[in-house]
Amino acid sequence: MGKLIAGTTTLPVAEIEVPQDRLRTVAEAKVKGLMEVIGIFGFTTPIEVRRAKGRFVLIDGAHRLEAMKRLGQNEIAVRAFDMSAQDARGREIAANLVAGMTPLQDAVFLAAWQSYYEERHPETRQGSAGAIARHGLQGNNCSFAELVASNRSVTPRQIRKATAAVRRLSSDELRILDGSPRPVPLDAIEKIGKIADADERATVVLRLASGQAKNVAAARRALGVERGVKAPPKDTLQEDLEALNKAWSRAGAIVRRRFVAANLDELRRLIADAEASDE
Repeated sequence: MGKLIAGTTTLPVAEIEVPQDRLRTVAEAKVKGLMEVIGIFGFTTPIEVRRAKGRFVLIDGAHRLEAMKRLGQNEIAVRAFDMSAQDARGREIAANLVAGMTPLQDAVFLAAWQSYYEERHPETRQGSAGAIARHGLQGNNCSFAELVASNRSVTPRQIRKATAAVRRLSSDELRILDGSPRPVPLDAIEKIGKIADADERATVVLRLASGQAKNVAAARRALGVERGVKAPPKDTLQEDLEALNKAWSRAGAIVRRRFVAANLDELRRLIADAEASDE
């Protein structure tokens, strides 16, 4: 699983390579917060790196590394390991799962953990109950799902359903959703994952992440209207007005007078309000 490299406790910031395929994007707010904390208390928690063909690659601590870069620090405290890229990914996943993130990031990392475990134990990909029990996949995934569920005040089943949905999304879709100003809720992740049409799913992701749609249903409904598949949403106020106008036009003079007499005070108030708004 990797061996700690003795004697390597600091490294030049510029020499640490950050992989392009990291599962979690760097959040601006967290970097700024860390810069303030480091400025007050100093750098207290080393980042983790692995040695790979003469260079050092980041495992865990992207926010800390970015904060130190912006603070103009030349060196950073590290814990350096000799380990494979596969095990480094597993270490990155586990550290972030325990720390807790947005609902989307939780689901992304749980999905990545499942993939990582299946790579280490290929026989579990078949879903065999015996294989899963022998190699601990069920217990491991359940423990992480339960941890995340307790942090989110949701059920482990909701977490697992969102995780399954994440595995059906592309890396671009996940990146766009992760960049949303508002965290994407678990139920939205699950609903997006059920959209089979790739073009529709991509459009829903963009509209939800940009705030053009308040939820998945609204985004799909608007897209359906644009494509001519669904009728535009009904304006209930306009429908009521048309119904009232139609009833008035059909009524005779006697019925109209009786209606005015029965609603005279309300009509006077409405007329006064209308005249006041025109001033």
